[in-house]
Amino acid sequence: MAEPTLTFVYNISNSDVPYNKYANPDTNYRIITPGSDLIVFTGGGIDDIDKGMGSDTLAASTRSSTIRPSTTSFVIPYTYVESGSTMYYAKHAGHNTDRYAFGVSISGTMNSDLYLEAWDDSGFSTTNLPVLSGTANSGGESYVNAIRTTDASPPWGPGWDGASTGAAYLRGTSDRIGLNNTSTITDAEVYFNIYIRLQTDCSTFHNTPVLGFRYLYT
Repeated sequence: MAEPTLTFVYNISNSDVPYNKYANPDTNYRIITPGSDLIVFTGGGIDDIDKGMGSDTLAASTRSSTIRPSTTSFVIPYTYVESGSTMYYAKHAGHNTDRYAFGVSISGTMNSDLYLEAWDDSGFSTTNLPVLSGTANSGGESYVNAIRTTDASPPWGPGWDGASTGAAYLRGTSDRIGLNNTSTITDAEVYFNIYIRLQTDCSTFHNTPVLGFRYLYT
């Protein structure tokens, strides 16, 4: 068998609907180009608390940083995908129960589950970045929360975090999620949601960890 083909997508519509790979294109989704597109977690700065609301695109030069919380932990409110000079709003991403935020369309057969992981860089060997190493207030867990979602309403929402069923505080191979929860996958779409929660004892940092997808095939 040949290596399966993976297409990475994210939902930009107002509808919580699955990806239709036969639509050519599916206007509810945009495709992520690995190696060039960036998933950007932003918003919550002093001057632009509501940046992104009601807008599908945002010029890359106008994005803001998120300030460190002073009294409580803080979910970074907005998620964009930066493609070229434009940032596209991933409307369903974040700390909610939407099922179809990010997806992977698989053409072919995997002899394992498809695992979502987070690493320092494309060497896929270390997890030392502050966003992944965490702090005392996060219990030493990564700040990156991800969860597997399905075509049924997730039983673990609302308010999921990396300790919830089907979720993880993403960090290397020790804390990752299987996106289909099966031992093989053939010609299917799998979905996940993701957000970052900052803690009051975090340092001020600008990190660019790498999301990786691991699977077996023959």
